[in-house]
Amino acid sequence: MCEYCGGEVEFVDIDPNTYLLDVKKVEALLKSSPKGTFKGIIPVDFAGRAVNLEYVRKLADEYNLWIIEDACHAPGGYFIDKNGVNQNCGNGMFAELAIFSFHPVKHIACGEGGMITTNDEELYKQLLRLRSHGITKGEDKYSNSTDFANGIEGSVTYPGWYMEMQQLGYNYRLTDIQAALGISQLKRAHSGLERRKEIARRYEEVFKNKDFIKGQSGFVDGHAYHLYVIEVEDRLGLYNYLKTKNIFPQIHYIPTHLMPYYRQYGWKEGDFPHSENYYKHCISLPLYPTLLDEEQDFVIETILRYYHA
Repeated sequence: MCEYCGGEVEFVDIDPNTYLLDVKKVEALLKSSPKGTFKGIIPVDFAGRAVNLEYVRKLADEYNLWIIEDACHAPGGYFIDKNGVNQNCGNGMFAELAIFSFHPVKHIACGEGGMITTNDEELYKQLLRLRSHGITKGEDKYSNSTDFANGIEGSVTYPGWYMEMQQLGYNYRLTDIQAALGISQLKRAHSGLERRKEIARRYEEVFKNKDFIKGQSGFVDGHAYHLYVIEVEDRLGLYNYLKTKNIFPQIHYIPTHLMPYYRQYGWKEGDFPHSENYYKHCISLPLYPTLLDEEQDFVIETILRYYHA
């Protein structure tokens, strides 16, 4: 996104305990750089665990930065602020914008597309323009004259059909069918989230003290559990073994800074050791609301069998 807008990206390592952006490393980067070097911060609520945006907001205000919250994994997730209040992901209290995804595997699926939330009215109006070719409707917003709009001299009002393209925009609108699907899924969003938590709690209990586990998502207040991740020895062996049993885990994710596109800017192995170490061991287990108890038991039993645990 930043590069589409002509910006440059600076990465920061993760906290190995939460798998989230290490905010202390963000603070250190800001302190070590001349003021004005950076424009904003984009924290990710990875796997469904909410970033503490209250702390990020303090940094952003100190250095005059905006925040875009990537909440694609975290509808229904929250963090607890200093006053003990649950702050829902995407509520706009700390970030200027928050992004949600409607990809088929997300909590709310429309087939594709997503949603942006904001409490900033001007940003909201700008988003409305950008999503639809930069087109504006509304008499108080037009630049051309009423004469031009009507094709008749002496006109005092704009015709009902009139609109203006005032900037370069995009065609980023969900279809009506996709939107209807998304609205229907809202009715079961809460139950789906509760089922995800049940599955996560079961994984956490089973794997908590196992020798082959190097880390796991765990059971955390406010976690939306889009993913449940365990870190293991011999990740490749486990991955291939599970596939032979028709269990299809995934790996989330390859470190972005080591993708060929970003390597061209000089990023290299060793730049972010926590992210790179996480990638060597992480594997995401099946987790979705329709996963049956006996199916989860089979996943667990298969993993334990592989490690002779």
